[in-house]
Amino acid sequence: MFTVKIHEEGSGDLEVENFEVRYQANVAFKEKTLAYSNRSGRYEITLNGSGVEILATKVGLGW
Repeated sequence: MFTVKIHEEGSGDLEVENFEVRYQANVAFKEKTLAYSNRSGRYEITLNGSGVEILATKVGLGW
């Protein structure tokens, strides 16, 4: 099970999606990164698998 999570600084988790296939999770991670990169605020997007952080990025115009 893979999880893509979007966390807004100061607000908590905004979105959490679960995937069975890592490829689908990778695609969702990239889509969310693009979608949140031009929004105001600070967001951290993570991809976790089996309780281990695989990818993480910080996006948003507030950084």
